[in-house]
Amino acid sequence: MKLIISFILLLALACNDEARNQGLPADMQISLASDVISPDVQIVEIPDITVDAYVDPCLNLQNTDDLYCDCNPTCCQRQTWYCPPRGVEIQAKYAMLDICGEDLVPCDRNRDPNCPPAEIIEETACQHAFDCPPGINEDFTMYYDCEVDGTSGIQRVRCDKGRLDYGECVTCFEEEEICDFQDNDCDGQIDEGQRNACDGCGTVPEDICDGLDNDCDGTADEQLIRECTTICNSGLEICGNGGWIGCTAQRPIDEECDGEDNDCDGLVDEGLNCQCPPEMVGALIPCMEPPLVCGMGFKSCECLTEECEITQMTECLAACHWIPEISQGEQCDQFAGLGIEPELCNNFDEDCDTLIDENLTRPCYTGPDGTVNVGVCVPGTQICNAGQWYGRRDSANYTLGVCTGEVLPTEEVCDAADNDCDGIVDYGEEIPETDILFLVDWSGSMENYINAVRMAMNRFAQDFAAEDKLKWGLVVGPKAGPGIPRTWTSTENLVLESDIAEFSDFLDAFARVGQFDNSTGSEMFKDALLLSVRSISANMNYNFAASQWANRIGSIPDLQDFKITWRPNADRIIIVFTDEHDQTFLVPRVTDSVLLEALVGTPNLKTYVFAESSLPWRDYANDTGGRLFDLSSNQQQMYDDLMSILDEICLSGNSSTSIQRVPQGFMKASLRARYDYELRICY
Repeated sequence: MKLIISFILLLALACNDEARNQGLPADMQISLASDVISPDVQIVEIPDITVDAYVDPCLNLQNTDDLYCDCNPTCCQRQTWYCPPRGVEIQAKYAMLDICGEDLVPCDRNRDPNCPPAEIIEETACQHAFDCPPGINEDFTMYYDCEVDGTSGIQRVRCDKGRLDYGECVTCFEEEEICDFQDNDCDGQIDEGQRNACDGCGTVPEDICDGLDNDCDGTADEQLIRECTTICNSGLEICGNGGWIGCTAQRPIDEECDGEDNDCDGLVDEGLNCQCPPEMVGALIPCMEPPLVCGMGFKSCECLTEECEITQMTECLAACHWIPEISQGEQCDQFAGLGIEPELCNNFDEDCDTLIDENLTRPCYTGPDGTVNVGVCVPGTQICNAGQWYGRRDSANYTLGVCTGEVLPTEEVCDAADNDCDGIVDYGEEIPETDILFLVDWSGSMENYINAVRMAMNRFAQDFAAEDKLKWGLVVGPKAGPGIPRTWTSTENLVLESDIAEFSDFLDAFARVGQFDNSTGSEMFKDALLLSVRSISANMNYNFAASQWANRIGSIPDLQDFKITWRPNADRIIIVFTDEHDQTFLVPRVTDSVLLEALVGTPNLKTYVFAESSLPWRDYANDTGGRLFDLSSNQQQMYDDLMSILDEICLSGNSSTSIQRVPQGFMKASLRARYDYELRICY
C-alpha cells in the first residue's frame, strides 16, 4: 500500500511539472522529476490510514435514551399538567410522553382506541405557571390597603391573562364635598364652603349655660332664662358665669315659730315648742306630730307666767284631751288622734290604721324640663317608705330617689317615634314604607356577633312605633333541616325563617332559630343575595330554572320556591351578617358581575354588610348606596350601627330636605341624600 501511494505522488508531481512548463522558453522550464530522483531529495513515507465504516446513532434506541426524542420527534409529545392551586397562584408540571408504538409511528388515541398507552419519558416537579387563573380575567379582582406618603388608599389588583396586574394606589375618591373634615372632592382643601360660624359641621350649636360662646356670636350665655322648681313652688332663674343662679322659687328652710310652713311639708311649726302671741292663748291649732302616734290632734298656746309674759305651744294631743266631752264616757287616749285622709309621706300614721305611709305613690320625672309627655317621654312613679320616696331599679331593688318606669329622651332613630322628645318625629322626615331583610350567617363562629344583633333589636323594639311603615324578614344559614340531627354528611340549608312581615313576627322568628351550628362550613350568602332579589331585579342574568344546589347544599323552601315577598311600592334594605368571604354553592356558580348587576338593577334597594373581610362585600354595599360595617360583638356598637341604617330610611321620604327619586325606581348612591347620625345633620 505504501509503494502504491508513493508512485501516485510521483506521477502527480510530474504532471504538475509539465503543466507548469507549458508555454515557457526552454531555458526557463523547470523539471521537478530531476528533483525527485535527485540524491539530495528526501522521500517522506506516508503512514498507514485506516477509516471505519459509518454507524447511524438513531438505530435501535429506547425511549429512555437521551437521543430518543431528537431522533424521533413525532413520538415525543410535551404535555402540561396543572397542580393543586396554592392561593391564587397556578402551578404546573411538564411531562414528555412517548406516543409511538414499536413501529415508531405516532398513534392518535382520539381516533384509534387500540393505541398502546403512552409512556412518561420524563416529568418535572410543580412550578410557577400563572399568578392567577387565566380564564377568569373579568371575575378576578381584588383590593388591598396601600399607602402613599403616609396617606392610606386602596389598590386594585386584577387578573390579566394569568398575570396579576397591579393598579395605582388610589388615596382619594372624588365626590361632592361635604362637611366631614375630609377632602371629598380631592382638590387638596377640606370642607371648603361647608363649615358654620363655629368652624364645625351642621347648624350652629345653641348657646347653653356653661360659660362658653357655644353659638360663636362673640357673647357667652346671653339671655338664658329657664324655669326652676323647689318642693315649695316654681320660679325663674338666669344664667351667670356658666351656672344657673337667682331662682325665684321659695326654698325650704328649717321650721321656725312664725305660724308658717317654712320647710314646705304641709305642717306649721311642727316639732317646735314655740312662744305664741297672748291673743292665741286657749286657741286650738291642728297638728300631726309626736307625741301623737296617729291621726290629727291639736295643740294650744298657754301662758307660763301669771301675767302671761311668756307663752309657749303645748304638745300635740288628741282632741279628747282638750275637749273631754267628745269621749262620750269612754276613756280618752290622748296620743291617738282623729284618723284623716289622705295618708301623707311623712313617717306618720295619719289614718290611724297602724300602718305608716301605706300605699302612697306619686308621679316622678328626672328628664330635662319641657320633655315630659312629649314624644315617647313619660313620667314614672315612686312609692313612700318611712317618709321618703323610692323607686325600683331594673335589679328589682328599691333605691331612694329612683323614678320607676319613666321614659327619658334618647338619641333619635327612624322608627316613627319622637325618641329625643323635642316635638319632632324622625328629624322632621316622613318615614317611607320600607322592607328590611336580614341575611344572617348561623355558623358557630357567629354566635357572639348575632347575640349583639339580637340585643340591639330587642332594645330597638322598646320604642318601635312604625309597624305600618317598616316590615321585616329573616334568612339564616347554613342550618340542618327542622328536626334533622346534624351529621357530617347531612345537607346544609339556607332557610327562610320569616318572609317580609310585622316586626313582632320577625323578633319571634329570630328567637326561634335555635342553637348555632359549629359543624357547618358552607356560608352560601352570595347565593342568598341573588335569591333575595330574583323576583324584583330588572337585571337578572341568571337562569334559576336550569340551576341546582351543589352536593350537600340545599334550601328551605326548595330552590325553585325560594322567593322573598317584597311589597310592590316599598323601599328595600338587605342587611348581611357574616364572618366569611362571599361564597356560592349554586350550579352554575354565581359570579361577581351577575350579582352586582342584579343588585344594582333592583328598584329602591340598599345593601348593608357587617363582615370581617371587606372584599368583595364593599362592592355589593357601595354600588347600591349602602355601607360596609365592621362585624362587632360589642352590643352598643352594633346598636349604633343598626340605628344609623334606620336613620337613613327617613331621608328617602318626600320632605324638603331629601332628593327626589329617579323615576325608574333605582337611585344611584351618588344621588342619594345622606344623614350623619352622629352630627345629626342631613347633607
